[in-house]
Amino acid sequence: MKKVSMIIILVISLAAALPAAAENHWTLEGFLGSAWSVPAPLSIHQWGEDRIYLIARYQTKPFKESPYYAWRIAKWRANQAWEFELIHHKIYLSNPPAEVQHFEVSHGYNLITINRAWLHRGFIWRFGAGLVAVHPETTIRGKTLPWGKGLNGFYISGLTVQAGMEKKFVLWGRLFAALEGKLTASYAIVPIQDGNAYLPNAALHGLFGLGYRF
Repeated sequence: MKKVSMIIILVISLAAALPAAAENHWTLEGFLGSAWSVPAPLSIHQWGEDRIYLIARYQTKPFKESPYYAWRIAKWRANQAWEFELIHHKIYLSNPPAEVQHFEVSHGYNLITINRAWLHRGFIWRFGAGLVAVHPETTIRGKTLPWGKGLNGFYISGLTVQAGMEKKFVLWGRLFAALEGKLTASYAIVPIQDGNAYLPNAALHGLFGLGYRF
């Protein structure tokens, strides 16, 4: 997080505010960042076994293995846009009960959304909704979900909504930097070996990245 803070400070100190564009254009953005997941109920159902229920706490570990990232493409008409976005969110269960040897959705608790965005008073405000695609890695009661099931390990498992606020800064020509904060609320049914885990997630996200206006 120290490196992240230094990068954010550097971007803010070097950048000038991006002016509003009246013409139609496209933007493409890529981000790194992290998220904090609100403690939430987790219910695990395995065939022939008692239900496991807990208030789950999660870590993000944004730079471990497959990193936390996001990208977004947008079509702007004056000060409004339609967007397609992917957030590669990650969750690692940090308080597992004895029956749970391993529980993470770290190759993606992926949030895929269609957003509506507006430029207002120098900030971009957005709301979006879409699907959750998960890539779980779990061992419950000694039973491990085999790698590569589903769509090469991915499962379309739930729904998500988001709300966010972004500030852009000109770097050079059409290249810009961006800082964004957002809130996501999601619900997914995550496959485990011989059952499912019912996994809601609400998270606060902080992102920094680069973009280009076409």
